[in-house]
Amino acid sequence: MSETKTATIHKVYADSSICGGYGLCVQICPEIFKLDDDGIVYLETNTVPDELLEAAKEGADCCPAQALKVVSE
Repeated sequence: MSETKTATIHKVYADSSICGGYGLCVQICPEIFKLDDDGIVYLETNTVPDELLEAAKEGADCCPAQALKVVSE
């Protein structure tokens, strides 16, 4: 019998209500994190491709407001 392997999906979440607009996340992973005209974070996409996973995690981890998280499902 063959074993079915399920791909891991990586999601990123942003709580813009606590974002301080520091922009560290954007500096580290601009492919995922963006700042709007008011300097508040928004996401280019909420799904993180494997090749950006480490950068997205680092960007989330460096957030002084802890407004970001990356979850593997």
